[in-house]
Amino acid sequence: MANPAPGGRWSGLSKVSWFLAGLAMTSLAQWTIVTVLARAGSPGLVGQYALGLAVGAPVVLVCGLGLQPVLVTDVASRFTFHEYLRLRLAGMAVALLAIGVVAYSMGSGGGPVVFLVGVAKALDAVGEIYFGILQRRRAMRTVGLSMALNAALSVVVTTGLLLATGSVAVAALGSVAGSALGSVAYPRWVVRPDLRRAGGAGGSQGLRRQRRLFATALPVGFAYSLTSFTSNVPMYVVQHELGTQALGVFAALSYATMAANLLYAAMYQVLLHRMAELSGAGQLRALRVLVARLVLGSLLFGLAGALVARVAGEAVLGLLYGRDYSRHWPVLVVLALGIGASGALYFVNAALLALHRFQHHLTATLPTLGLVAVASLLLVPRHGLIGAASAVVLALVVEAVTKALLLRHALVGAIGGSGVPRDEEPPDLSSAGPVAPERSTVPKVTT
Repeated sequence: MANPAPGGRWSGLSKVSWFLAGLAMTSLAQWTIVTVLARAGSPGLVGQYALGLAVGAPVVLVCGLGLQPVLVTDVASRFTFHEYLRLRLAGMAVALLAIGVVAYSMGSGGGPVVFLVGVAKALDAVGEIYFGILQRRRAMRTVGLSMALNAALSVVVTTGLLLATGSVAVAALGSVAGSALGSVAYPRWVVRPDLRRAGGAGGSQGLRRQRRLFATALPVGFAYSLTSFTSNVPMYVVQHELGTQALGVFAALSYATMAANLLYAAMYQVLLHRMAELSGAGQLRALRVLVARLVLGSLLFGLAGALVARVAGEAVLGLLYGRDYSRHWPVLVVLALGIGASGALYFVNAALLALHRFQHHLTATLPTLGLVAVASLLLVPRHGLIGAASAVVLALVVEAVTKALLLRHALVGAIGGSGVPRDEEPPDLSSAGPVAPERSTVPKVTT
């Protein structure tokens, strides 16, 4: 597949538009599945699905080793596509084995849901590597179509199975089908000529290169898994202290803030590879100014979101989910306060990855996990879902502030050292092809 020549501003916008369309379909599908579970089922069904994600997502992330951002920022092509793919496949095999053990220990109540959601997450993780080779060739139309196919199949099959059987475990097969066909089968079929031509080192040299790639990506993968686990700690405590019904309500309220995270994820996709190019070109002051503006804008957007939730939260929740959810509108207000910190975290993460400061992700995540665990254990028993929402916001704020300080230190050191800034102004981003992010730290329904 040839890498098309740049076509100027409109070519870049077209590439971004295809990816954003796929991302919008994915997010709409996630919200639709939660809404169907809430409307056609009960908060208990939503809780089962959310629990499956809370258990499976951290395992898939840690075994995925953070390969996707390492691949995207590997502008020097230190490793081949097949080396990334082999390591991701091996990681997913380990992930499914671990998820299977956990699911078996949970019994028939929640075990099947946990395992099937884990399978869908693993398939999506494999698909990220195929997306990587497409993104390197700026084939964003294919990436967008792949995401849209996954989303459409997941919604249609999941909804049909739920309405036909009333079982969330059977309905989860819809997510597996969507991920298998949309995330893996379709992009693999498109890039099959490249797979025949591409190769990597074999024998002892190949093993040494795989170990090097493993060592490079491990801090990112461990940090992402801890981030996922950290964001889910309040949900674990809600399940333990308040029950599955309360967990379902909390999960549905969390999805009400999805529009903001969709916007942040879209901007992240456009910016990550461009930030890596700035870092590689030594344009560090431009990178610093760009990140500062993005963080400030996200904080202002978060304040506006909290105001909207305060004024219209009850009516919106009643319209989306019904009376069982609308009376919890104060929880939505607290969650909305975290929108600004969530955006700041997206952009700071992108800059750290662009600078290849992979260890910084782990440095910031470990203390955040401990703090959120303590906050959840103290706040949820005393304040219920308000306490859980407060713990979620606390996790976002602490991690965003910690990583912002680490980024500032890295940029100051690089600009004052070997980094040679060449541009004082933020660049034109319209020609930059977007890249797919690792899974959001906000719990999501797999599609």
